[in-house]
Amino acid sequence: MLQIEFHLFGLLKREGEWYIAHCPPLDITTQGRTMTEARQNLREASELFVISCIERGSLDQALRELGFVPTKRMPRPLPDNGFRMSIPVPLRFQKNALCRA
Repeated sequence: MLQIEFHLFGLLKREGEWYIAHCPPLDITTQGRTMTEARQNLREASELFVISCIERGSLDQALRELGFVPTKRMPRPLPDNGFRMSIPVPLRFQKNALCRA
């Protein structure tokens, strides 16, 4: 199995009884009753977004539409309410038995 990993960040804020978690790079927002739940929900939503794009063959297009460009720069510092997250994405490929080298 192959696996790629996205290193993203999220922002967390409290609104009433809920914690709102937002991933600016992917423009994904979710919530949870606790900080931990909100962060986990954001990780899961981000993972599902990336997997869905890969399965549809639209990851390049989605990233371009989100404003991504190739770069070699170091990531910017996070704001005080920011946190880093890794999104592992398993790629399920199988070697075709009919293809032999």
